[in-house]
Amino acid sequence: MKLLVVEDEFQVRERIAYGIAWADYEIEMAGAVGNGREAVAAVEKDCIDLVITDIHMPDMSGLELAKVLKQEYPHVKIIILTGFDHFEYARDSIDYGVLKYLVKPAENEVVLEAVLKAKQLREQELGEIHHLAMLQQRWIEHLPHLKQLFYKNWLNGRLSSWELEKRSQEIGVSLAGNIYLPVTLDMDPIAEAEDRFQAGERPLIQYSLYNITRDVMEDTDGIVLQDDDGLTAVIFFAPTGAEVAAFQRKVNQLLGRLLSTVKTCLKLTASAGIGTCVEDPALLPIAYKMSRMALQERIVLGNETVIPYRNDVPSKTPWLNITDLEKEIEIAVETGNESKRSELIRHVMAIGFSPDHPIADAKEMILRITALLTRIVHSHGWSLRETLAEDYNDFMNFNQLLAKEQLVEWLHRMMARISRSISERRRSGTHVTVSEILAFVDRHLYEEELSLYFVAEKLYMNYAYASRVFKEVTGSSFSDNVLRLRMEKAKELLAAGCKVYEVAERVGYKNGNYFSRSFQKYWGIKPSEIYKP
Repeated sequence: MKLLVVEDEFQVRERIAYGIAWADYEIEMAGAVGNGREAVAAVEKDCIDLVITDIHMPDMSGLELAKVLKQEYPHVKIIILTGFDHFEYARDSIDYGVLKYLVKPAENEVVLEAVLKAKQLREQELGEIHHLAMLQQRWIEHLPHLKQLFYKNWLNGRLSSWELEKRSQEIGVSLAGNIYLPVTLDMDPIAEAEDRFQAGERPLIQYSLYNITRDVMEDTDGIVLQDDDGLTAVIFFAPTGAEVAAFQRKVNQLLGRLLSTVKTCLKLTASAGIGTCVEDPALLPIAYKMSRMALQERIVLGNETVIPYRNDVPSKTPWLNITDLEKEIEIAVETGNESKRSELIRHVMAIGFSPDHPIADAKEMILRITALLTRIVHSHGWSLRETLAEDYNDFMNFNQLLAKEQLVEWLHRMMARISRSISERRRSGTHVTVSEILAFVDRHLYEEELSLYFVAEKLYMNYAYASRVFKEVTGSSFSDNVLRLRMEKAKELLAAGCKVYEVAERVGYKNGNYFSRSFQKYWGIKPSEIYKP
């Protein structure tokens, strides 16, 4: 639940925004701004749920703000906080959907109580909107899309073993107890004499093949989807224990009928490549690649044909395990998790150097790890040479390592180096962001309303991101930093002989008395005492 404070008096604004432990009540302080226009901009950019606003403010009053929010963002719960206890204000507040009308000076406990009631009301509304029955209905409507996405990711080998099991359970798909046979279908090249279709219409023809396949396979045990490159893929399945030869004959018959239907409907031909039968779901991506390889043989065998893959059947190998490991290694390197990296290196060495695997497998596994580390570096747009620096030559000469212990040390060093580079560049990026914010603030200290929303908008930054990195780098809030910069600048100007009223304007205070009070509170002396002998 996000709360926005709108108050033109700096001290009151700070007291409400940062004098109450909002996080203890599961309320996020989204920001504190000084007028209604900034508040509207904040609500437009962020998902604000609750607003506390003063009435009398420059540019746009609190009641005008409430009117806008009621029209544009009726879900926002508004609490009015003002020093004017007038009946007209209270009446207008009701008309504009204001939930609570508080008269200053309202203690923090009173403000907190009002906000908690508003939060409770908003939560009730959200509960009704997201009622369980409605969510279940939406889930049912969205489930076919989720299943298609799951099948595509499964077929293309994008899911590790644990992801395959977890996501299949989430969408109610049972993978165990079946044998699988993947098929790839594609329209054959269009003859030059064919004048019904233009060269750029191939995606349309491929989509037609996909739709015809869905219609023909509607009542069969098969899953039909369109792959990323437009090819139609079918995952046929049968119960474990079914006769494989009979299952394959049935698939061939279905494909023959399908290709005949395509020719009748489109007056064009298509071909199919058949993979091999697999029982282990983790082997399906390999079998699917085989079906695509089989399809490529139409170059030799001709069009309008069904081509089976005739080489070795895929088997469970260490390479399936290393695929899962690669994903875990990438996460550990990206996040800088040293203990996880060490655990994964031990796992890699246990697989690659186990007694039942030849040394050639170990070397090939290390080659895959080097390719993975290279891919991680390049995904950030960096080169290996600049990222690894003095370790670059050792990385490139990994094939000269002779002992298992050397490989372990090499893996630790290279992964740590890449993790460190990623961490340093991220920190550098956040420091640059904060430097830009502080530089902007320094140039605009004369502006009275210098909120982070205002700065983020001017610098084309996301407010939530700017707020997070600013707190992370400086260790304090934006408003604290603005106050510090203003007070330091004011002290400098006063020491140089500037008048108090001039200094007040130059550091963003339109009210000289308010500036004097703020200065004395911050430095412990009056502004007029700075340049007195």
